[in-house]
Amino acid sequence: MKTLRNRIRLAAFAWLAIVALASCNHKELCYDHSHMTEFEVKFDWSGCPDAEPRTMVLQLFYPDGNHYNRYEFGSVEGGIIRVHTGTYRMLFHNGDMDHVIEQGTRYEDYEVTTPARDLLATIGRASSEAPRPGGSENQPVRFAPESVWGGSSETIEIRPSATERQSITLRPQEATDIYTVEIRNVENLEATSEIGAALTGFAECHRFSTGAPAGQPVTIPLDLTRVDNRTLTTSFATFGHCPEERLEHMLSIYTSNKVYYHFDVTNRIHEAEDPHNVQIVIDGLKLPLPGTGMDTSVSDWDSDIVENDINMN
Repeated sequence: MKTLRNRIRLAAFAWLAIVALASCNHKELCYDHSHMTEFEVKFDWSGCPDAEPRTMVLQLFYPDGNHYNRYEFGSVEGGIIRVHTGTYRMLFHNGDMDHVIEQGTRYEDYEVTTPARDLLATIGRASSEAPRPGGSENQPVRFAPESVWGGSSETIEIRPSATERQSITLRPQEATDIYTVEIRNVENLEATSEIGAALTGFAECHRFSTGAPAGQPVTIPLDLTRVDNRTLTTSFATFGHCPEERLEHMLSIYTSNKVYYHFDVTNRIHEAEDPHNVQIVIDGLKLPLPGTGMDTSVSDWDSDIVENDINMN
């Protein structure tokens, strides 16, 4: 009886060994990584000496435009990646931004954009009530982006590295424009609790394969800063303007006591001396004294602004 039990145990162990061996034989394990290689990416910032990126993002695409992989470098000087040998197309830009979103799965449509923002977020009112300039009523309202730098590299062949590691040097360029708005000689500013602004007709996104603005036109709310009791200013980045066709650009100013102002600043934008650094100045604005505007419980807004003699320098 004892001998029979031993034989059963031996048979069971033998069967388990056969199953384990069969399982091992069916695993397709690859210990040969000769098709993978280390590749060094360097970023040359000589073309943007004042740039202050936090990180850098590299997107690799196959020659047919399909996405291969995304890499993010903690150092803005670049770093080393592991990649399959082959031919790739590259797009790159700075990363780790608060209001910039990456989207697109192909080389041709990969872009950066910004999320939605409430039109009157800066003054704490419901944007559904806010009067918008004619022609811009249906424009999406988006955050202004942070400054973006980036570019593209059409085709590169990454070869196996037998001895010396292969590398590439990429040169980021500015992908955003900087706008400055200054409103001077504002009357009754000290009596106005909250004041905000918005500017229409900007590009929704930047597409790196073309290096140009893209998407639909959007409106960008502006956070105004009080320099003193007579001056308001703001500076912000954009992806450029008029992504598809020539548009009007309207600067709107909204106050917490529901008075609004629309200014046509189209020529200031289209005829700017430096299209990458646009200055818009409005000289002279009379705000209403408390109690002279519409009651804040009423949905109507007061546009009693035509009497102001506005000088747009």
